Amino acid sequence: MNPPLTRRQFLQATAVATALPAVVRAEDSEISSIDSERQLFLDDLLVDTGRTRGVTRRLNSPTAIERVLKPEQPSESLGFIFYCSVVDDNGTAKLFHGSYDSEKKKHFALATSEDGIRWERPHLGLKEYQGSRENNLLPVEAVEASVFLDPRAPAEKRYRLLYSRYWPDPQKAGVYVASSPDGVHWSESETRMLPFVPDSQHCGLWDEALQKYVIYTRCWNPVRAVARVAVQDLETPWPYDASVPPHHIWGKAKVPTLSRELETVMARDDDDPPGAQLYTSAAVKYPFAPHVYLAFPAAYQTFKGPDWQDRALNGNDGTFDVQFAASRDGVNWHRWRTPYIPAGFYDGLDLRLVSMGQGLIRRSRELHQYFVGWPHTHGRPVVWDRDLKDRAAWLKKDLGGIYRAMQRVDGFVSLDAGYPGGVVTTKPLRFTGDSLRVNLSTAGAGGVRVALLDLEGTPLPGFGCEDCAWINADEIDHRVEWKSGSDLGRLAGQPVRVEFTLRNARLFAFEFGKAG
Repeated sequence: MNPPLTRRQFLQATAVATALPAVVRAEDSEISSIDSERQLFLDDLLVDTGRTRGVTRRLNSPTAIERVLKPEQPSESLGFIFYCSVVDDNGTAKLFHGSYDSEKKKHFALATSEDGIRWERPHLGLKEYQGSRENNLLPVEAVEASVFLDPRAPAEKRYRLLYSRYWPDPQKAGVYVASSPDGVHWSESETRMLPFVPDSQHCGLWDEALQKYVIYTRCWNPVRAVARVAVQDLETPWPYDASVPPHHIWGKAKVPTLSRELETVMARDDDDPPGAQLYTSAAVKYPFAPHVYLAFPAAYQTFKGPDWQDRALNGNDGTFDVQFAASRDGVNWHRWRTPYIPAGFYDGLDLRLVSMGQGLIRRSRELHQYFVGWPHTHGRPVVWDRDLKDRAAWLKKDLGGIYRAMQRVDGFVSLDAGYPGGVVTTKPLRFTGDSLRVNLSTAGAGGVRVALLDLEGTPLPGFGCEDCAWINADEIDHRVEWKSGSDLGRLAGQPVRVEFTLRNARLFAFEFGKAG
């Protein structure tokens, strides 16, 4: 099993990862063939650090956060479960989530939206609850579930659901797959994919580069961490290392959880505080840059419980922050320790648990992500199992909900320069297309100019910094213009460097492509 990587190891590993732009040797320089793919500044993969100065790489938290679903239905009386997932099906967003009712029974449900802001609970008529089928409940006992769209599946299996089944039968408890044509009518497979209950959300995706399905789930190595498995067939039992001794956290009479049976790809390390663990991953393949993988792990800061908890909860209580992680191959990750979404005050409520759901949707120039927020710590629902007075008291409180986090397209990480200015120069690269577009934001007293250079760093005739029209804008897809125009067709396929000169500006991404 591979240990987690340090920052230096991550940068070294990404230079040769299989999902990266192809690299060839020419004139003693490494030249990356990026074709017309969008390039984000998540790392120094394409940045020549020796020719770059005056800029800082910054993690950008969401630009806005608002609650979009409150626990208002009887099936939601004790709030939403930590996990949710969102998909965008031809302009209709579908949000899958779990909830607790007043008896702490779990339910799996669907909400829908066109704009990603105003959500409805459709009356599906599929599951009877309290004598009525007029609800949005799905008749799948899906615990720790996530849904993703499968681009390779036949029409009747376009939606894939990964979920856990628990007791009472330990011979059936484990991870399962269900399929649906529409996210409403589900067919459950009786084939057990893993004979373990990871006790957390399973995040699946189709990886076009690998031509495999990739699943991220929880393992204990030695505490909560993120494991990964890649498979050709989602519906055939997934491979694992059967020689690893079983790890029982609920007793030997019950099914074990994962420990080292799968590859651990994200775990606490020396950069984390004592007691840190990783609860979920919320991993996705970024749809607008195919060589980029993103994750939004719930960083679980454990601590001994307060006086109302007994000794059994010590070490199993704490808070969640949402962190941000990026990868070029889905295996080697760099995880920022500054929270992407910290526990804090949102929409009038102090949330102590924030857990990102899997998936994101795009509306215009914004990305929408969804997270579950609770105003209590991790151990509180365990108390409800045995303290009915405490449970009854919480039934009267505002229990948070599902929140929308708004992010700029490509906006997770930027290279920033202040008023003194800065320069970002790429390594040599080849592109296809005839224009250059940039995702950037400048202050009023700021701007960006772009130059194209040869391998030695000399500006190409007509494409120097002084030839470029000064860009003073906040755009996600700004076409760069020089005095001669924007047509770069004659340079396509030639090795060039791109040089960005910034003042009071932020640079998020760039992309070569066809004009239009």
